[in-house]
Amino acid sequence: MVSLDGLLGLVYVMSWSISMYPPIITNWRHKSASAISMDFVMLNTAGYSYLVISTFLQLYYWQLKDEESDLGRPKLTQFDFWYCLHGCVMNVVLLTQVVAGARIWRFPVKGYRKMNTWYLRILLASLAIFAMLSMQFVYANCQYGWHNSRTLAYCNNLFLLKISMSLIKYIPQVTHNWTRKSMDCFPIQGVFLDITGGIASLLQLIWQLSNDQGFSLSMFVTNFGKLGLSMVTLIFNFIFVMQWLAYRVQSHDIVSQYPL
Repeated sequence: MVSLDGLLGLVYVMSWSISMYPPIITNWRHKSASAISMDFVMLNTAGYSYLVISTFLQLYYWQLKDEESDLGRPKLTQFDFWYCLHGCVMNVVLLTQVVAGARIWRFPVKGYRKMNTWYLRILLASLAIFAMLSMQFVYANCQYGWHNSRTLAYCNNLFLLKISMSLIKYIPQVTHNWTRKSMDCFPIQGVFLDITGGIASLLQLIWQLSNDQGFSLSMFVTNFGKLGLSMVTLIFNFIFVMQWLAYRVQSHDIVSQYPL
């Protein structure tokens, strides 16, 4: 029999994983990726890469017998890792549609697209920070050995990078929707799936903690990444829903004023 913990994990992984497909399918059907901001997909791909590394280390390289650390193991499961890996791969696929849609997907050529200068600088800065953190982590492990406290600090820094990318990546997409004043070809189905996954992820974490160590400051620190990521996802996806409702009404008003 499937436990509530496992069921919630399955719901959020399935929801977040399936939410990757509507943008790709919608772009393919309309032969265009114009509804997707290039800045959004570039930042999102980088963020997922950081998340994959962080989740992999916490799940597969956590030392169960670490005498120098009394940290509890982060509440991560196989679902988390495979969701992250799948999300990273699907973002790369979406990136090919946005960056090389004409060459790879045979989309009609509709002008050259490039990243906004500010978002490009943010992306390059995050990659530089990632490289610096990784070199420090590898050096410290070579010098002093592998310890959970160092692993958690590095992984939380990667989670911070991912959360930063998530906070920033949604801004160009929100702006892109606002500039177009339209949600045509925007995959709203993916947004609703994202919301479902975010709620299920939070409920799973709350359930796990209620059956384990309870709520405390150390709990927040240990599970900082998963908690923060779920909250950011929910907040911005609710903004997308509000944009969809607002621009759908505007589109209906235009059609009623100027019937075909």
